[in-house]
Amino acid sequence: MKRFINITVVSTILIFSMLFSREVGEINVEVNPTIMNDGKEYIINSSDFSGNSAESREEIILWEEDFENNAEGWTTGSGWQLTTDEYNSETHSMNSPNDASTLNGTYNLLSPTLSIAPLGDGETMNFGFHLLCDTPDVDGDADDYLDDYYAISIMDIDALAWHASGSDVADSQDGNTYWCGDEEVGGYLDSWVQFLDTPSFTVPSGGTLTADMMWTIESDAGATVAGSCTDGWDAANVRISTDGGATWALLHASGMGNGYDFDCGYGWIWNDAEYDTGGSLNHLGAGWGNNKDWHNASFDLSAYTGQDAIVRFAFGSDPAYCTLDESGITGLRVDNIMVSGTLDCSPENNCDTSVSGAVWVDQFYDYGDADRPGYQAWEEYVPGMAFNGNVFMDISEFAGKDIIFKVQSRYDDNNDGGSGGGLYIDDVKIYKISGGNYPAPAGLTAEAGDGEATLSWNDMNASGTDDFQYDNDSFTNAITMESGTAWAGERIDLAGSSTINS
Repeated sequence: MKRFINITVVSTILIFSMLFSREVGEINVEVNPTIMNDGKEYIINSSDFSGNSAESREEIILWEEDFENNAEGWTTGSGWQLTTDEYNSETHSMNSPNDASTLNGTYNLLSPTLSIAPLGDGETMNFGFHLLCDTPDVDGDADDYLDDYYAISIMDIDALAWHASGSDVADSQDGNTYWCGDEEVGGYLDSWVQFLDTPSFTVPSGGTLTADMMWTIESDAGATVAGSCTDGWDAANVRISTDGGATWALLHASGMGNGYDFDCGYGWIWNDAEYDTGGSLNHLGAGWGNNKDWHNASFDLSAYTGQDAIVRFAFGSDPAYCTLDESGITGLRVDNIMVSGTLDCSPENNCDTSVSGAVWVDQFYDYGDADRPGYQAWEEYVPGMAFNGNVFMDISEFAGKDIIFKVQSRYDDNNDGGSGGGLYIDDVKIYKISGGNYPAPAGLTAEAGDGEATLSWNDMNASGTDDFQYDNDSFTNAITMESGTAWAGERIDLAGSSTINS
């Protein structure tokens, strides 16, 4: 699926001038290298990792999972399983097999909801894991597209996009509208699935739903993804449920020119493979893309007369090309949702709408070739290794939030490049990096001059052997023991590598 050979790189040179008496060299920066996938351009933000010195940074584990507790709280679904066949630590790992059972599918491994503590000043947060990637059908048909690969993403469970917004009031019907968008972004992001649901209402005889709608969504031109029914990219549609939201049917707008633009949006399939051919949600795969100004859409509800119904306005985006790539595509807006005599929803009348869905933030995707991490042997995936995306695996933006991790495996419809054990994941962790703990300079003095001050201090690079004594020569209020063993001590901050003799 992903084209990984045709890479376009535009380079530039940035020269930094600093108000310090030191030389600063030229830094070569790769700007927007891209990767082509079935006619779509994906931006790759890869670079070599040059992290801070371990001597001045402290790694503190916030959460870790070694799968020795029967994968408690994890959601596997089909295509993932707990295994003892391979593992990095102890006796278990999670495995997405690469065999006949997983051909032509996308499979999600979801973590429990993780409540992440806030960070302190100077702290950053990262994640890591160990993997073994035995998926030899990376490009079995030699067409320069990735056949089998995997992706990592994170969801902030409270990051739901639908909201009442007054932005772009000149474009709205009468003030605020329901907008599936992010105010800071000015529109939508990749890998969204967002739902706005009306309250339940009883469908009257001959009932008709009307709503003012507009959208500016990625063009569906050239939409195709090998091995799937894709004929559109990002998508919007309208659905109805008569069983409290357990199942949904697609609603079609009446009138010439109001039909859906395509039958199978990748914005749905990317987020849930059940939208693809043969899947349980395939009947909901149609959608509008492109642009359409404010208009009043009408939906015939006569087939549901007398039933209690919920109407859903849905939006889904695929992994590439969103408002960040084209500022003019800002998503889906809805206003004045009405069913005569029974439903009247707009932001101004406090209609009891509800929102749900998922905002998955893609971290990176990668594959199991000989030059990639974990190729047929266990390896820790650390910052700097990622093929694209969040190369440094810095997830500080999720500090203080409730999040879910997703590991997604993707296999094409054959194993023409060979089959293997699949993707194995173990020892997942979230950790924070605390800022450097530098000792204060000793012997600091200042001498005033004419419009200046001269500072001096003891040499911070001095080395040798010294004695450190940490006590107050008093045992008042001390802790005493009658038996057993214990230890006591105090942290000693040193500027460089050191050896404690006793």
